[in-house]
Amino acid sequence: MQTTPQLIYAINYMCICGVGVMSYVISIIGLGYVGVTSMACLSKMGHKIIGVDVNEDKVALISRGKSPIEEPQVPELIEQGVKNGQLTATMDAAAAIRESDAIFVCVGTPSLANGDVNTTYLDQVMKKIAIVRRETGRCIPVFVRSTALPTVHQSLIELLENELRDSQPTAYCVHPEFLREGQAVYDFYNPPKTVYGCTDEAVAKIATCLYPEIDDEDIMTDPMTAALVKYADNCFHAVKVTFGNEIGQVAKAFGVDSREVMDIFCKDTKLNISSKYLMPGMPFGGSCLPKDLRGIASWARRNAISLPMLENVNHSNAQQIEQITGNILKTGKMRIGLIGLAFKDDTDDLRESPMVAIAEQLMGKGRDVQIYDPILNTERLIGANQNFALSALPHLARMMVEDCQQLVKDNDLIIIAQQRAVKDFNALPWHTEQTVFDLVGLSNYDGMAGVVEGLYWNGNMDEDWQLAVRQLKRSA
Repeated sequence: MQTTPQLIYAINYMCICGVGVMSYVISIIGLGYVGVTSMACLSKMGHKIIGVDVNEDKVALISRGKSPIEEPQVPELIEQGVKNGQLTATMDAAAAIRESDAIFVCVGTPSLANGDVNTTYLDQVMKKIAIVRRETGRCIPVFVRSTALPTVHQSLIELLENELRDSQPTAYCVHPEFLREGQAVYDFYNPPKTVYGCTDEAVAKIATCLYPEIDDEDIMTDPMTAALVKYADNCFHAVKVTFGNEIGQVAKAFGVDSREVMDIFCKDTKLNISSKYLMPGMPFGGSCLPKDLRGIASWARRNAISLPMLENVNHSNAQQIEQITGNILKTGKMRIGLIGLAFKDDTDDLRESPMVAIAEQLMGKGRDVQIYDPILNTERLIGANQNFALSALPHLARMMVEDCQQLVKDNDLIIIAQQRAVKDFNALPWHTEQTVFDLVGLSNYDGMAGVVEGLYWNGNMDEDWQLAVRQLKRSA
């Protein structure tokens, strides 16, 4: 019987995850903080680890049972791993790859002078992995822990595929790390989440065998999504630090203890410290957020206090509105229907609603706009709410329609701005030449015959890929 690369992979997989064998050989390429912490912890789990680095001093230190980094618990784990034979180090990457059942890539991705990511080390390592895999005919799964943008991973996947020439599965996984220096070992064993962005089942099945001692949910997704998760995490951490410090500046100027303010702030886990308001969607509006941001920024300017993040939040929100309007105008559609005009569901508050601004801009560009909002009754608008609506949309009453089905029938482009405005979106009379802009994130697009575009997510144009990801999750 001929031994194909796929059969070799299957045999390797059975040996790795099958009965009687509890560990396998992992090469960790790149011995910085992430690489050294990973090799220390994985060796403690019983895996045989081969550390690889171009730095001779690092390799020599590890070979003597010494850690090249200062990190609590890591020196003891390195010493123990070398002593019991679970951990070795080498400068010969090709030899290590040939001996491995899986590869962790942990090389550095430093910034270039213009801020771009330097992918030199990633490119070099992936080229070497691809060559060894083709020469040996072994499908050795690759787990990339180095932080890099989605486009970088796409080019690395293409590099692998071009070198392998369909001789074996790509077996590439974006596997971001969430380790904090100073408590990296704790974070390794107690991760906030474990994310795998896999190209195929070959690497997905290996992923589920990596951490036998860690009991948490494995999150399976595609490589591009997994890559961006790490950037989302780090950007949000930076935003939180900046937000806390800017509130601190304001508190000090008022003579208020900022620690007490933020301690009370953090006790709200329903809205403040939660997933609320974090999902991409409609820009914010209403009578509170824009007004309060302007108020704090105006006061700070008068008192010579610089709050660059808070001062620019309203500017960023306005830019989101411009982006939505621009994307709608690019379609060239002239008859446009809005489902929802108030700034959120179940209210008739139009004050600083993004949809009021969008409707105003579309009409200014010559579009015919109709609006369906089941909560809104123009005859009951009073006070500031009425003044705002009529100043922006003086003919609002004539733009309103009472029948959502008729709105969908009559218009070539539909903007969905409220999720609860209609009980069953899928039952509406959509037609094939129609474009739908989903600004709220509907759960499914069954029954929508035309093109559906999500605000910052894919609509019904990537159903095949979404199905592939779901199958990957099930197989893992």
